[in-house]
Amino acid sequence: MEEILALAGQCRVASAHDSVLNSECCFTFHSPYTTAKGILVNLNTFMGTCQDMAMSKDSSGSNSKELFVRIVKQRVQKKDNEDANGDNKTPTKLAIGVEGGFQTEEDKYEDITSYSVVVMEQGKSEPIVELPYSEETKQTFPEMVIQSVDSIIHHAGMTVQQDVKVWQLDADEEIPVSKYAENLPFVDNGVVIDPNPKTWKCQKSGDTENLWLNLSDGYIGGGRKNWDGSGGSNGALDHYEETGCLYPLVVKLGTITADLDTADCYSYAKDEDGPVKIPNLAQMLEMRGINVSAM
Repeated sequence: MEEILALAGQCRVASAHDSVLNSECCFTFHSPYTTAKGILVNLNTFMGTCQDMAMSKDSSGSNSKELFVRIVKQRVQKKDNEDANGDNKTPTKLAIGVEGGFQTEEDKYEDITSYSVVVMEQGKSEPIVELPYSEETKQTFPEMVIQSVDSIIHHAGMTVQQDVKVWQLDADEEIPVSKYAENLPFVDNGVVIDPNPKTWKCQKSGDTENLWLNLSDGYIGGGRKNWDGSGGSNGALDHYEETGCLYPLVVKLGTITADLDTADCYSYAKDEDGPVKIPNLAQMLEMRGINVSAM
């Protein structure tokens, strides 16, 4: 702890405007999931690297010793996804995210994350000090170290995502018709959307704002999360990816009126990934119990 205390003055607290690499190594494709060593994030520069590169000139300061937080993540299968015989449960319904239906990644797995505070020294490949960091142990660290580590752990990172690209379009640029609209898959899972907006919420986070309805399976998810943590829960996009990228079209709840030209529609498909027009939107919404003429 003496080494950590001596270096505490180097620590910085990351703000929403800082670039923080807490999900990958800046030099390689390593992530906290890659190995049991995870990645190290410098408590001064906020650069994330694999351990072997932590003390390189590009990722650390000019000091011979640096403080880092190690982030290690492991994805494990949930026990309740297995039956009494230890076999994976077989879906019995043609539905997603409901009892007996196909499970999403969040249903099948959970992430186990561990943290530790690390002191690295120039010329040495292994830490000279490493202490576990958790809710139970954090109070044993200097206050500046606690603030710095927590700001890195809870930072949104450098994933820059825009909620909707409508605002980026030129005034004279016409929104295209989605090529997926005509033959969009429909999941007959019995999901009906309550017309009362007070009941709408993201099925991932519980958020009640910036909600998008998947037109294929009726899933309600939050909009994209911005780099600074603002925006939505990212629930709608995550759901699209977790269901195999099969259901790309969504409409923003709250923008649906009798005049469907005002509705914000979006395609997550890689070859569109932007605002789109959906000519048969009224029919799609009616299949989910939404009477457009009454909106």
